[in-house]
Amino acid sequence: MLGWVFGLGYFGFGVYWIHHSLYVHAAASWMFAALLTALLIMCLALYIAVFCTVFHQLQRRYDRSLVLSSLPLLWFVMEWSKGWVLSGFPWLSLGYAHIDSPLAGFAPVIGVYGIGALSLWVSLGLVEAYQQRRPLPLLIPLIALVIGGAMKQIEWTRPLDRQLGVSMIQADIPQEIKWRHGDRQGILDRHWALTQSQWQYDLIVWSESAIPGRQEDMQQDYLEPMARVAEAQGSHLLAGIVVSNWLEREYFNSMLLLGAQQGVYHKRHLVPFGEYTPLRAWLGWIDSYLQIPMADMTPGARDQPLIELDGITLGVSICFEDLFSRVINRDLPAANLLVNASNDAWFGASLAPHQHLQVARMRALETGRVMVRSTNRGPGAFIDHRGKVIDATEQFQQQTLGATLQARTGATPFVSYWRLQPYLTLLILLIVTGGLLRRTKA
Repeated sequence: MLGWVFGLGYFGFGVYWIHHSLYVHAAASWMFAALLTALLIMCLALYIAVFCTVFHQLQRRYDRSLVLSSLPLLWFVMEWSKGWVLSGFPWLSLGYAHIDSPLAGFAPVIGVYGIGALSLWVSLGLVEAYQQRRPLPLLIPLIALVIGGAMKQIEWTRPLDRQLGVSMIQADIPQEIKWRHGDRQGILDRHWALTQSQWQYDLIVWSESAIPGRQEDMQQDYLEPMARVAEAQGSHLLAGIVVSNWLEREYFNSMLLLGAQQGVYHKRHLVPFGEYTPLRAWLGWIDSYLQIPMADMTPGARDQPLIELDGITLGVSICFEDLFSRVINRDLPAANLLVNASNDAWFGASLAPHQHLQVARMRALETGRVMVRSTNRGPGAFIDHRGKVIDATEQFQQQTLGATLQARTGATPFVSYWRLQPYLTLLILLIVTGGLLRRTKA
């Protein structure tokens, strides 16, 4: 119960903004939006409740000091499970709190879940030193912080002999007008006007669903003329749009490359209740209480041809896909530059856009790649391969941002074994912790 109550505060403060998106932009009543948000928070809190329950049972059976050593293992399993069960919701993983701490140096090796577990080792060392009134337990946090700081200096990937001039367009379109048919032309005009001063860049990135319509409807009158202008200017546009197949009733949340070189990326990991309804047989009734445009999308294939531009391969993701290391890593090490297009206008002036930027920084650090994060209302950012923000846009402003970015090649250890990483880490921790507990019991 104590763990569950803690989880209510942990996730209640961390994801309260979901209520804003449901109530303000999905036409749910205030009470229904509050109910759905509360249910999500209560379900997420169950993960911490189970974590605390298992830890409590171990405390009753084994030596305290050795049980404490199992705490990072349990936390790792809890966060890893939260990122997978029912498609996963890895928001608020503890490791993100350390994106600017010395522990961030471990990200290219053990990823955000590993950093979360490691931070518990550090915390335990501090607590034990305080409770026992002796300095020896301080060696744990000291060693971890020194090693992490040293690992920050390691260049896990290497620069490619190519650079790409990139500009991002932040059109600042309020969510409440984004899908109104009467506002479509004005939205396109605003994007196009901001783009006119950016043709000197090799790639101009518009945000997720920047073009409010279906490719089938807009191909001849909009997309083909835009592609011709971009080609004539020696540049390319990468813009968010719904790519559709009316006959097959398929609708993809996509990024479309327009210009001399062309390509498309379809979003693979869709947002539950925002882009599709999970367990529709039981939960389909929720759709009647929400009005979300394009809420029945089709997921893109797991393995898609990567978009290439001037000899540089782009690893493209859309919106909250960058929360999932497994989605980003699927395009590596082939991708030389990461691009994430998002529309956090759903969440207003809440914590969500800033949390999302923090997530993007961790993905850049884990992969050793520069990331372009282009958003509708900000903050958009260029992030270097160490997870540091090179430059960023302000929220709720029409703005452009340009930079020359370094493409990179090679793979961090985390990328090299990402498919096995959770299982290897779990196995190692189980062997160590299990051996200690067995010895104590004997």
